[in-house]
Amino acid sequence: MAAREQLLNEIAQTPDVLLEEVLDFLLFAKARRTQQVSEQKKSPRPFALCAGEFTVPPDFNAPLPDEIRVILRARF
Repeated sequence: MAAREQLLNEIAQTPDVLLEEVLDFLLFAKARRTQQVSEQKKSPRPFALCAGEFTVPPDFNAPLPDEIRVILRARF
């Protein structure tokens, strides 16, 4: 028996509450597949699009000042 036929047989014997869940899942799976196909068609972004537009300061990796660290500790 083909998958479609088996699925139709199961649907005929399934309560409506469960069918709503199955329908939600089916629509989700179809949307995800469509999204994956469209993402595969996109070409990769070129490397170094912003080259020369800004510079990273030498102290970029330095610890944050104490007053900022205190604020961050209080929030997180």
